[in-house]
Formats: sequence, C-alpha cells, structure tokens
Amino acid sequence: MLSFWEKNSLLNYDCIIAGSGILGLSTACEIKENFPGKEVLVLERGIFPTGASTKNAGFLCFGSLTEILADIKFKDEDDAFQLVENRWRGISLLKQRLSENKMGYLKFGGYELIDDKYLNALEKIDYVNELLKDIFDENAFEIKDELIKDFGFNRNFVKSLVYSPYEAQIDTGEMMKTLLKYAQFLGIQIINGCEVKDVYKNKVAAYHNILKEEIEFTSDCTIICTNAFTNKLIPEMNVKPGRGQVLITKPINDLKFKGIFHYDEGYYYFRNYGKRVIFGGGRNLDFEGEETDEFEQNEKIINDLTQKLNEIILPNQKYEIEDTWAGIMGFTENKLPVVQRVSDNIIVAISCNGMGIALSSFIARQIAGLLS
Repeated sequence: MLSFWEKNSLLNYDCIIAGSGILGLSTACEIKENFPGKEVLVLERGIFPTGASTKNAGFLCFGSLTEILADIKFKDEDDAFQLVENRWRGISLLKQRLSENKMGYLKFGGYELIDDKYLNALEKIDYVNELLKDIFDENAFEIKDELIKDFGFNRNFVKSLVYSPYEAQIDTGEMMKTLLKYAQFLGIQIINGCEVKDVYKNKVAAYHNILKEEIEFTSDCTIICTNAFTNKLIPEMNVKPGRGQVLITKPINDLKFKGIFHYDEGYYYFRNYGKRVIFGGGRNLDFEGEETDEFEQNEKIINDLTQKLNEIILPNQKYEIEDTWAGIMGFTENKLPVVQRVSDNIIVAISCNGMGIALSSFIARQIAGLLS
C-alpha cells in the first residue's frame, strides 16, 4: 500500500499527460512554458517511450512531392496545404525549443527518387510550388537529376531526383534526450514504468508493478498522448496502429550521399547517418500485417528493404546490415491529426500519421490553447 508521504505529495497534479513520446513531452513543455505555476506529471508505461518517438529514422520533413500530390488527390488542396503548413510550423517550434546542436541537426536537404511510375509528378512541380508559396521563401521543390550519378543510385530505376532545401535530419536519440532534460529543467515530473489503465473524471488509474495494485492520481486535466495505443484508453477514438520497419547498415567507407530521401509517396525513406544508411518503410506491402501494436520484425518487408538497398540505393557496393527494429505509429483515415476534448477534464491528441517529429510541437501548442 502507499505511504502517507506518497499520498500526500506524489498523487495530485494540475495536469497529467499519458505518454512520454515527443508529443507527450512537447505538450508538457508547452503547458509548463505557458503556465509555469501548474504541477505537470507525465506517465509512461515503458522504460523509454513505447511507440515511434525513439524508433523513427530522424527526418525533419514536411512531405515529398508525390506524397503531397497524393494528399491533394485523396483530400483537396486546402487540406493538403494545411498539413504541410502545420508540419512546417511544428518543425520551426521544435527548433525554437531545442538547440540544433543538441539534437544532431544537419541540413543536407531532402530528395525524392522518381521512377517510371511517378514521372508525371514532375509536370506538377510548378503547381505544388505555387500552392506552397505562402509557406516557404522559395520553391519547395526543384529537379536535381545531375546528382543521381553522384549519389551512386541505379539510373535504370531512378529516372529523376527532386530536391527540397528545407528538409534536414536529426539524431533521434539526442533529440529525445535533450527534450527530456528540458522537461525536467522546467520542473515536469516524469514517471516511467507506470502504465495508465483508465482515465475518468479527474482521476487517472495506473498500475504499480511493485505493489501489484492500481493507484489513483488526481488531476484537473488529463491529456492522452499515447497515439497508436489510444484506443486502449478511449475506445471510441478511431486511430489505427501502423508498424514501421527500419534497418541500419554498418559504416560504408565509400558512401556517396548525404541527406534524407523519400520514395513512393513517402512509404519508403532512407538517410545517411555518418557513413551508415538508415532505411525504413514498406508498410504498403502489407497494410493488414502492419496494422498492429506488436513490436516484431516483418520478414517480407525487411527482405524488400534489403533488395532495394542492393538494386537501387547501393548497387555494386558492399555493405552489412547491423541492426533492425520496428516502431508503432498512429493513423487516422483522413491522415489529419486530432486534438479533441472528450470531456471537461480529458483531452485526446492522436495520429501524427508518421509525422510525429514535424507535428508534435504544433499539436502541443493547440493543446495548451485549449487550456487557456
């Protein structure tokens, strides 16, 4: 059972946040920055954030050319524009909050590999640049075909290369460590290994794994930032998990490219990390199988990633795969993030749709606005 001291000092807060990923920590920081007198607690079921915040590839991106065109086709121009604007604002807010040199920020730019299937997208570059002109100071995209050979890609497959000067890469681990230190500096209380089991009225029930019992925290406001796992707490929220497979190579002495790279409407993505290559994606090969919250390797997708490394990205180059892992993202049908007050005391923020690094700081500001 809990002691008097625990009951008296450690259970009562002005605001409790479930989930210590980039969204949960950004939300906690945004609240504490705007309301420094509030007592803020973050509860995390894992040792580290459980979803994708420490498992992504480290992209600061707003959407590739073919991805934006797909969004326009699926939704409309206004929604596609709003998504890009929100992502860009979120990236700017993250950079304002954290020092660039504390999150491994490197602005090598972003590129998209265009094959025969997407050659018609090149005809729409001017259209997309015009659509996004109120967001960026100059064109968001331009063709850089002369770099295909320099980067060593298979020219029989890569027919064009679209460049964006606005994209960059970060060190995901350093970024999350810096965000965690900043949250602690602000006076935010963070408890790991504490799984939230239920949320109701002004109470949060969590499991104490040593006492083997549920304990209750009280809070004036509870914010659910568990993304893909939100349905376990709020079943009526229609968010689906989407697993992402990632691999990393050992250092490659003659690696020819730097930057972040997209392919196939963003379903594939790779980058250099020093002389290594981080390569992820392929969820579109097995949507049903990857709609899961189990952290397992999908051999079909890993084999596909390896084949694309061999044939497209690193043809005729020797390399070894050092490690593989998976992260769990959250998706809504319309790809739009949701910030919703489900009761007077409970706010839910879900579905960054694979863009958590870009969107989390923007969503956090929306949440803080609701508290105002």
